[in-house]
Amino acid sequence: MTMNPSHFHKAIIRILTVVLVMLTTGMIAKVRAEIPAAFVDIGYGARPMGMGGAYVALASDAYGVLWNPSCLPYVRGWQVSTMYAKQFGIIPYMLATLARNVGSDGGMGIALLSSGDDALRETTGLISYGMRLGRFGRGLDNFSLGITLKFRQASFGNNPDGGEDQIQGNAFGYGLDLGLRWKFAARWTLGLVVRDALNTVTYNNETRAEEYQESVPSTLIIGTAFLAKPYLVFTLDWDKALYSDVKDKVLAGAELRLFKLLFIRAGWAQSLDPEPNRKLNWGLGLQYFTRTFGVRFDFAYQYHFLATTPRVSTSLWF
Repeated sequence: MTMNPSHFHKAIIRILTVVLVMLTTGMIAKVRAEIPAAFVDIGYGARPMGMGGAYVALASDAYGVLWNPSCLPYVRGWQVSTMYAKQFGIIPYMLATLARNVGSDGGMGIALLSSGDDALRETTGLISYGMRLGRFGRGLDNFSLGITLKFRQASFGNNPDGGEDQIQGNAFGYGLDLGLRWKFAARWTLGLVVRDALNTVTYNNETRAEEYQESVPSTLIIGTAFLAKPYLVFTLDWDKALYSDVKDKVLAGAELRLFKLLFIRAGWAQSLDPEPNRKLNWGLGLQYFTRTFGVRFDFAYQYHFLATTPRVSTSLWF
């Protein structure tokens, strides 16, 4: 007995919908975020952050590993990207990511992210895969799904100036991201990501000989990208809060390409609460392409009431 392909892809959509609803419902049931400052997502890549961090529908590059794995099938050839940032001028972040398309229907990528110093250092390795769904039926030609596995490690209390009451230890954990991309019109794309849909981190306090588990706050992000002109794109994301102590956010951005070499970007992000936490962004990019090779240098600057944070990125295509 064989299943009709149309019935098969409808069954896949129903199963994935049920899974997403169950995961989201389970996350909303959590009243408070357990460790909101651990493995925090500061926004990665100078191009995405130059656009305010509204990027889940546009991430068809090496940053798709972190932003939306369902965009990876649309990566062109091999792509390598790096980023350096110093959050609020204090905490260093370093990122390297590699992605490529696989055949006509898939894309994959890996990334390594490191932040902090001897007082607290966090390292995350990511492995992603995305797949177009057109193989399951013509009605799914414009859909793709993606998944990212995260492996987390941390160490703390290794700074020599910690004092006699210093706490030392380490942590290990995992995370799972799920992504969806839908090109529902010629110039419109929709992206959806459940970040850290499943995750846990086990902490080992060596000083007190204690071990305990906590979770990184999960997030649900829905975004869209509109290609107004071949050289102009607008993006808009809604970061839906899943915890009582985390607020919804709206993010918007734009990118203008000039002379096929220069990119000018601007973005804005704001939490939706009585005392809005607003961030303003701008960025620049400079690229050079041949038929077989490309390179781009990106810079982004984020204004925040605490401190500003510049980001520098380099990307290669081959």
